Amino acid sequence: MVSESTEDYLEAIYVLTRRHQAAKTKDIAQKLKISPASVSEMLGKLSEQGYIHYEKYKGATLTDMGMREGRRVRRRHRLLEKFLTEVLGIKRDKSHEEACRLEHIISDESMKKICQMVQEPSTCRFEKPFEECNDDCEICRGEPTISLSELSEGEEATITYLICEHPGKVRRLISMGFVPGRKVKMEEEIPMGGPLLVMLDECKVALARNFADLIHVRR
Repeated sequence: MVSESTEDYLEAIYVLTRRHQAAKTKDIAQKLKISPASVSEMLGKLSEQGYIHYEKYKGATLTDMGMREGRRVRRRHRLLEKFLTEVLGIKRDKSHEEACRLEHIISDESMKKICQMVQEPSTCRFEKPFEECNDDCEICRGEPTISLSELSEGEEATITYLICEHPGKVRRLISMGFVPGRKVKMEEEIPMGGPLLVMLDECKVALARNFADLIHVRR
């Protein structure tokens, strides 16, 4: 099992080397808010463990194993930040601190649910694309989905993710039970811009179209 300290270092080096330059000791120390001497000692250990290539005075780059781990932790951090900010409504500066703590302890299963909750496949609507998923899960492969409002009467589907461009609406949908993995069926479309009548398990729910547009499903 990878230690929390190792994950922090690999994430920091991953971020610092994205432009294909070696991560300098002083830059890692500044990013992690620790002394350069401590960084030098840890870099030696990470090199011995096969996570990085390290030359004194030249800096560190990630091996394939280190790249995989650094990318995994960075992806977790960004997804957690998005979930905390856009779904739970936590301020961005606070969400960063929380994500730093949670990225080390949250289970893979919980992380997958959060990925499904907040992410349009492989991209973030307001930011650059998320790091690739090491596990190549379905939501990240970008398999075709449609919005709930596009279902025809009588069609059934499974909720895959929610679009988080309206956090307040997303929180409302979650409270109603519209979460990834739930089965839905389009019962009736009320004409003239009326609501959609949807079966969510055994419950019939009247859902405004602008809410239904935020729910993506797979037939």
